[in-house]
Amino acid sequence: MRAFRALLGREIYSMLVSPFVYVLLGFWFLLNGLFFAYLVSGPEVRADLNQLSQFMFGSGLLVWLLLPAFPPLLTLRLFAEERRLGTLEPLLTAPISDLAVVLAKYLAACLFFLIFWGGVLLLFVILAMSGGALDWPTVLCGFLGAILLSLLFLATGLWASAWTGNLVLAAGGGAALNFMLLFLPVLLEPRSGKTGGLAHAMNIPNMLDRGFSVGLLDSYSLAFFPLLIVLFLFLTWVRLVSRRWVP
Repeated sequence: MRAFRALLGREIYSMLVSPFVYVLLGFWFLLNGLFFAYLVSGPEVRADLNQLSQFMFGSGLLVWLLLPAFPPLLTLRLFAEERRLGTLEPLLTAPISDLAVVLAKYLAACLFFLIFWGGVLLLFVILAMSGGALDWPTVLCGFLGAILLSLLFLATGLWASAWTGNLVLAAGGGAALNFMLLFLPVLLEPRSGKTGGLAHAMNIPNMLDRGFSVGLLDSYSLAFFPLLIVLFLFLTWVRLVSRRWVP
């Protein structure tokens, strides 16, 4: 446990002092701020602020373009950069289990990504303080869906980062996997049979549009994201273990 806490603290500290992370944070706040201002100034949202949550946390610009790309950019340094710098092997031979390494790095990324989402939530707080009548249960429900999706994309990004020391491939592979998780079920859902049924069950935009962003929670969606997160963390652990036999 002491080694786990030490590694977690090291990962958090390295993110706090990384200029690249702050560049990502700046772009995230800028793009989300512009998108938020655009929505609020539009006649549709001005007429009904309750639609703001669906536009921000449903299958809009944030989900389709920004969210799949940013988590892999944050996780690329967790394994890929360590492998490129030659510090991964000493870490894996240190008195700490491979599972603890995976969990410490993942938890550090999750904690830091909450700062990304804290800025978005602050926009809603400012709007409410300016007199906007928001339905906070709906907003927080949409926020929960976005957080769960972000945690999933961090897990996929971590898995991609464990495969290569090339930073471009690590970030690109994680983003490509995230886009596949979003697009493939949507494209395959119209098919009949088991393919269409499986695609419907994995349709993430549908879960966001018809569930979280409109204030509806169901047990399937709440279980779907944690199970996939556990799957990709397990695959990351398998990749680390397999490095002892396959470099």
